[in-house]
Amino acid sequence: MALDAVGELLGGALRLVGRLLLEGVVELLLHGTGRVVLKPFYGKKEPGDTPCALVGLAVWIGFAVAAFAAYRYLDSPG
Repeated sequence: MALDAVGELLGGALRLVGRLLLEGVVELLLHGTGRVVLKPFYGKKEPGDTPCALVGLAVWIGFAVAAFAAYRYLDSPG
């Protein structure tokens, strides 16, 4: 009985920490990058969360593709 309570307490705490880390990563990396990219196009108006997330995701996918292409180019045999 006591171990069940401890297990539930630890499970809840780990779930909370995981949620906070995920929210921080998503907010900083996706929304933050998207907001920086979209800000010049919106002027004084603040861009919405969905466009920021989509543009941020596209930017990070573009970075990953460019990094992979650079790796393939620089590490080519011969």
